[in-house]
Amino acid sequence: MGRIVVGQDGRITLPAEYGGTEVVLEPREEGLSLWLARPDARRVHIEITSRCNLDCAICVHRAWRDQAGEMSPEVFALIIEQLRAFPDLRRITFGGFGEPLLHPRIVEMVARAAATGAGVTLVTNGLLLDRRTAEALLAARLDTLMVSVDTAHIQAYMRAGLANGLDRVLDNVRGMRDLAQERGFMAPRIGLEFVATRSNVGELSRLPELAKALGASSALVTNLLPHTPEMAGETLYDRAEPLPVPAGWPVPSADWLVWGIARLPRMKWGAVRRCGFVEDRTMVIGTDGGVSPCYALMHSYPCYVYGRPKDVNRYVLGRVAERPLAEIWTCEEYLTFRAKVREFRFPSCVDCGMACAFAASNEDCWGNAPSCADCLWAQGILRCP
Repeated sequence: MGRIVVGQDGRITLPAEYGGTEVVLEPREEGLSLWLARPDARRVHIEITSRCNLDCAICVHRAWRDQAGEMSPEVFALIIEQLRAFPDLRRITFGGFGEPLLHPRIVEMVARAAATGAGVTLVTNGLLLDRRTAEALLAARLDTLMVSVDTAHIQAYMRAGLANGLDRVLDNVRGMRDLAQERGFMAPRIGLEFVATRSNVGELSRLPELAKALGASSALVTNLLPHTPEMAGETLYDRAEPLPVPAGWPVPSADWLVWGIARLPRMKWGAVRRCGFVEDRTMVIGTDGGVSPCYALMHSYPCYVYGRPKDVNRYVLGRVAERPLAEIWTCEEYLTFRAKVREFRFPSCVDCGMACAFAASNEDCWGNAPSCADCLWAQGILRCP
C-alpha cells in the first residue's frame, strides 16, 4: 500500500492506487468513521426566485421569516460553471417555494442547465406558461414539467381575481403538449403535483382523469406541512382510510401507450426513515447561492408537526460566491451531516412520548442541531418532485 497523505487541514488523501481520493475522519464513540470526499452529487434543486404570483393559504410564504428574492445572473452562472465538477450529475430542477416562470431569465437558465448534459425539470403553477414561453422552453430542451393543480391553487386563483385560473393552467399545459407534438419533440414529460388536505381529499379521485386529459404520465400526491394554526387541522396523515386515488391511467404517447402512475405519500409514522435528498445525492441552492441539504432546511419558518409547533432555521453549508460547490459538497460538515442522515442517527421525536422542548427549535436530545428527528420528508409523508 502506498503512502497516506495528511494535509494541514487534517484531511487524508488515499494512495494513487486507490484513486487519490480525500477522506474525512469522523470521531465516533466506538471509533473513527472515514467518509470519501468525492464530488458525487447527482441532483440539484435551484430556487431561482422565492417570489410567487399566487397567495396560497397552505404556502410557507404566509409565515416564513425570509425576504422574497431573486437569483442574480452572476450567481446562476457560478452554479452552472461549478456543477461541471460533478461527473455524476443527472438532473437539475428549477423549483423551491417560488414560481420559476417569474424570473425574467428562466428560458436562458433552462438552456444553460440543459447544456450541462443533465435532465431539466421545471416545477410551476402553470399560469405563466403561455404559448410563447412554452415554445421557448421546448427550444431550451426542458424535458420534464411538473404542474401544481390542487384546490389550494384554485382558491388562490379566485383571491387573485382569476375566475378562470384553472382553465388557463389546463389550456397552457395542453398547449405545451400539443406544441411539442407538432414540433416532433418527445419531451417534456408532464407530471401533476397535488397537496392533499382534509378539505380537498374528495377531489383526489378525479386526479387520474385530469392527468389523462393533459397527457400527464405521473401524479405526485403529498401531505400538507402546515405553517399557520388555521392550517394545522387540515393534515390527513394518520387517517385510517387510504387515499382515494386509482392505481393508474392510460396515456397515449406517439405510437404507443404509456401507463400513468400516482405516487402516494406514506400516511403513518413508522420505524423506517429514509431521506430522499441524501440517498439521491441531492443539494438545494437558494436564491442567494446558499447551499442547503434539503427543502426542509432551505428557509426559516414556523410549522406544525402532528399538531406540535416547531421553529425551523435555515441551514446553509456554504455559498457559491464564496466557495466552489465541490468544496461545499465535500466539506467535513456536509459529509458528516449526510453520514448521520444515511444512518439516521437521530431520535424518533414523534413517537418518543417525552415532553421535551428540543424539537420545538429543531434540535434533539442527542445534541443534533439541526435535527431530522421528526422530519416528515424522511418518513415519506411529505413528497417533492
